[in-house]
Amino acid sequence: MQNRAAGEIQKILRGAGIHRGMWARSAEIITRAEAGADGGFDWVLTTEKPTIIFDWERWEFVEEILLADGMLVPASGQVVLLDSHSRTSVKDVLGHVRDFKETTSGEFAARSGTVFFAEDSASADARKKVEGGHITDGSVGYQPKKSIWVPEDHEVTVSGRTFVGPVRVTYEWILKEFSITPIGADVLAKVRLLCGA
Repeated sequence: MQNRAAGEIQKILRGAGIHRGMWARSAEIITRAEAGADGGFDWVLTTEKPTIIFDWERWEFVEEILLADGMLVPASGQVVLLDSHSRTSVKDVLGHVRDFKETTSGEFAARSGTVFFAEDSASADARKKVEGGHITDGSVGYQPKKSIWVPEDHEVTVSGRTFVGPVRVTYEWILKEFSITPIGADVLAKVRLLCGA
């Protein structure tokens, strides 16, 4: 890949809050957001639905299956809630996510968490947009710990489950943050064009 294109790709990813070595994938849908008794919102953070991600090791877009039961959380039991993966300032922190659970979303295994917004004005504004149904997308920022690339027309068994390539199967990963995003699925659209994907 030409150095110019690589530089443009990295610039676009950084602009989306995704830095080299950081991985992100969208959660497309949440149920109509209503705060629970504790003030938090139950949110599906990610599913095992195959999703196209930018693979830093292969330097291309690939389908990935992020196994729900492979999610590791920090010892604190919570991660920050960010505005669109932006992590350049404490002002980007809108709250936190905790109380993680294994669940399902449609036919796919999933992980959910309870999203809590902070009380400052920017966080309160974001909360109102979630409550009003104006923001429905989110995206996990994570660090893969154990993954396997399954080449095309090959099969691999992970934890008793068989996967057929081409696909990246990430079976252990550290949740670093969860972001609410205006349009979760389109964050990397321009990068896909530059890569010819």
